[in-house]
Amino acid sequence: MDIDPTPNTATRVSQDKRLNLTRSQGLWFEDCGLIIQAEKTIFRVSRDMLAIQSPVFRDMLSLPAPKDIDTVDDCPFVLLPDPAKDVASFLRALFYYDFFEPSPAPTTFEILAGVLRMSHKYEVDGLRKRALTHLSSAHSTEFGDDGSTLHHDLPSWRTALADGTNDENMLIVELARQVGADWILPTAFYRMCEHSYEETIITRTALSTGDKVRCFQGLRFLETTGAASVLQFLCNHEVAMCPQPYECLVARTIKHQSVSERRDYSRETETTMPFGLWGEGDWDDLEVCDPCLSQMQKVHREARKRLWDQLPGIFGLPDWSELEKIKAEVLK
Repeated sequence: MDIDPTPNTATRVSQDKRLNLTRSQGLWFEDCGLIIQAEKTIFRVSRDMLAIQSPVFRDMLSLPAPKDIDTVDDCPFVLLPDPAKDVASFLRALFYYDFFEPSPAPTTFEILAGVLRMSHKYEVDGLRKRALTHLSSAHSTEFGDDGSTLHHDLPSWRTALADGTNDENMLIVELARQVGADWILPTAFYRMCEHSYEETIITRTALSTGDKVRCFQGLRFLETTGAASVLQFLCNHEVAMCPQPYECLVARTIKHQSVSERRDYSRETETTMPFGLWGEGDWDDLEVCDPCLSQMQKVHREARKRLWDQLPGIFGLPDWSELEKIKAEVLK
């Protein structure tokens, strides 16, 4: 466990440096007996409450303190290597019941990520499960016929990231890897392929080389074979009950050409990837007979479902059933 230090190995901090530290607003309780530093921020909280919630802190704080233990205001002083914003989110979630409420209560990605990283590292299981449930709310393991699985009804934190210069989908992949939430990865990888520029992925140092390779291999498959498979319903399709075969064939051919033009390589839209190539409005524009329309809708749904079933394997991950088992075990 990368914690520096336990109270009996606390790094001494000079008085001059302490003068440059900032007390965290709302997380400095005068009647509490433990002071934590993360970066340039210090927190004064209840050591007993922290020990009750976290077995890691409990073990750390149960060790006998040496005579030369570093203190602040006669309180034990612990220096953590974690980002101050993560520590703040984590402590607020522990000490303020309404700060990080269960999903679907609104939150932000910065808070969610900080709480999840810290609760995973310091083994606060209840808080970790709550954060994972928030994260899972935007990453279903089940297929939705209407496309909502990937593009609609997303929670508030998906559009409330603190740092708009970073790609949210890469941040989510990195976070899922850090905490072992593999069931998040298929949809997170898909969205990363859908919205991220290749040069951004290549230069992203926090992404492993393996995940970069998975992303690019998946991208190539989805933009070619995957996209073609979900548009196949527009090609070579005959319906016995069709009263106007020639007219329907012409309508399908024209529409196929139009939709295929959306596959130009661009990250400004969602239409380069297979699940975004065809929308509800496209059915309204398709001038075919009712029997053809009904059959085409059926074939299209089946093609999308097959591609969804393939999605984990496209990115070199276990299949959905295995990922669902992992999810159920972690969240039980």
